[in-house]
Amino acid sequence: MPAKTLVEGSKSLIMPVLFAGFYVLGIFGASYAADHRLPKWYTLVIIGSMIVLERLYTYRYAVSQKPVLMRDILASFVNIYLTAAVTGFLLLPVLAFLPQSFTGGKVFFASPEQLGPLWLQVPLILLIVSFFRYWMHRWQHSNEFLWRLHSYHHAVTDLKGSNTYVSHPIDWALRNALVFVLLGLVGFDARAILITAPATAISGIFSHCGGDVRGGILNYLLVTPEVHRWHHAAAVPEGHKYSVNYGVEFSFWDILFGTFHLPQKDGQSEQPVRIGHPGGMADEGNYLRLLLKPLRLWGPLPVIALPGDQHPAE
Repeated sequence: MPAKTLVEGSKSLIMPVLFAGFYVLGIFGASYAADHRLPKWYTLVIIGSMIVLERLYTYRYAVSQKPVLMRDILASFVNIYLTAAVTGFLLLPVLAFLPQSFTGGKVFFASPEQLGPLWLQVPLILLIVSFFRYWMHRWQHSNEFLWRLHSYHHAVTDLKGSNTYVSHPIDWALRNALVFVLLGLVGFDARAILITAPATAISGIFSHCGGDVRGGILNYLLVTPEVHRWHHAAAVPEGHKYSVNYGVEFSFWDILFGTFHLPQKDGQSEQPVRIGHPGGMADEGNYLRLLLKPLRLWGPLPVIALPGDQHPAE
């Protein structure tokens, strides 16, 4: 069999194989001794694997991200190691103790058993998390303040494993950390959350893979790079107000709510030629500016509107 045929065939097989392997790695990774020396090491392994895939399967519209590499490293460190912990530290006292102080009783379920057996909680958590993140993501595109935070994630000029975590920490926390804090307070079994969380994290990294890999039928179930590139397209597809393909894990929410977009030509999915901010904002390589500008804290006159803050035309 010609080498070219093997390469083309592997483009469709590599994603489900690696996803399954990394899911197992994610579940058991935290239990290994190495995790105490380097926390979240398996997340770093997955990102590294995506970078390798990007070298093996070169994407024809690829754009170099070397000029913003330091920004990518800083943003990844903050959102992988700090944002979720800080979110829990700030929200848990408020959500757990204040309602009890005002009502005199517990607002949330007292024990995981009340929510059903483990085998039921796992798919339920997957559905709740993916549903929450779909609508939070849509809100981050339609609300002016949330878009100001989220828009820096859309300024990247290409999807890469290295810029998966390039988001303002508040933006990232709202979409990724908040729902797990709430699930823990509701009373879901910690084991069910542990089993579910890796799948939600892995899907986000896979969707940012910059390699020319194919999702095939998986495009209509999971958020693959082919699906997610249209969400990051510099030109919003015709007929849609803000963007398309808001799902983080699953694309069936977009299909259900009418926001799915993946045009086909000659049996292959078409891809946008250019990735970038739909309003024309330039990619921001200064991480401090990325943190402060959306909060109007950058520059001597923070109350003045700054270029690039505008929402894409409706």
